[in-house]
Amino acid sequence: MIMELVKDLSDSGIVFYWIDEAGVRISPELVTLNLANEWHQKILFESYSGQERRISVIDRRSDQDKRDSMIRNYISSQAFPKGRRITDIPAEVDQDLVKEKLKTLI
Repeated sequence: MIMELVKDLSDSGIVFYWIDEAGVRISPELVTLNLANEWHQKILFESYSGQERRISVIDRRSDQDKRDSMIRNYISSQAFPKGRRITDIPAEVDQDLVKEKLKTLI
């Protein structure tokens, strides 16, 4: 499932939500980027139909201190220091609608 992360401005402030390929919102409004990442991971894990080998949804590399230590000490042995799965890499905003909406308010 291809999803894009949108940063938007609502009556309650800045929110994040996921949209599908057609631009239809598929997630609730999430108030932080961390919550958007967690929602994304949960949905991808729930929709996976193969045999899951991971016990935890949380990637061991999500702890920044541990990740930095692994990169410093084992960089030569790691082809993908941030992980191989899409859920291992923190989501980034694909569409930032806040800038446009703030311009219209000024």
